Amino acid sequence: MLISIITINYNNLSGLKKTMQSVLEQTYSKIEYIIIDGGSTDGSIAHIENYKESLAYWVSEPDQGIYHAMNKGIDQATGDYLLFMNSGDWLASKDVIETFVGFKPVEDIVYGDPLVRDGNTWKRKFMPKQMSVGKALSNTLGHQAEFYKGSLFYDGFRYDTSYQVVADWILTNQAIIFKNASTRYIDLVVCYFEDPGISADFNRRQTERNRYLKAHFSPEFLDLLKDYKQLNSELKDLKKSSIIQGGLWLLKLKRQLLNIFTRHG
Repeated sequence: MLISIITINYNNLSGLKKTMQSVLEQTYSKIEYIIIDGGSTDGSIAHIENYKESLAYWVSEPDQGIYHAMNKGIDQATGDYLLFMNSGDWLASKDVIETFVGFKPVEDIVYGDPLVRDGNTWKRKFMPKQMSVGKALSNTLGHQAEFYKGSLFYDGFRYDTSYQVVADWILTNQAIIFKNASTRYIDLVVCYFEDPGISADFNRRQTERNRYLKAHFSPEFLDLLKDYKQLNSELKDLKKSSIIQGGLWLLKLKRQLLNIFTRHG
């Protein structure tokens, strides 16, 4: 099984070094490593050139932003699965890819968990164990911990570059909802996620999410999605309490009904 790992970079030499080292030291040998640099001037190009013999492809030229750069990486990838490991993030251990392959993946999207910084420590951020339309629209998977089947991209499926900060979330949603992509959670810490970057801009992120939702779903569906989110919130609150077991059962039932509806909505 060939795994394509795509790294995009622009003037982040220190982050690029960590990312590249984590990929190049992997125990699994069938890795196609692709680096898309946006025309860096901080020494990144020289560092990439030092390792060019270990790369399947690399280029350094101006681009139109991070998602355009990631699309350029997809255009060069030939792997059975694609993993996007941007500069500044790095694989959690030397055997991450070997362990992933050991799960014998066949699904369209296979995802594990990232480690995110929590003050001076790292904390495992657990992803949903099951996916549905409602969960896809309500949650954000750790993008650097998602392996995409290469065949998903055969028909020109790409990141929507009209969005600046949520195109990774949109790509996953489009695959699950409109391409009927199969998904699977695996118990694997995939990477360290160092810096949330531009996606940390909450207002911008919410503005773009709302634009996407309004463009692709009816008002009635979006009303149901709000109900789904509210029920999930109430269910989490009840799970923290040892009382109202009847109410807990009822909320679980409502949640199941919403999952069914949103899955086929």
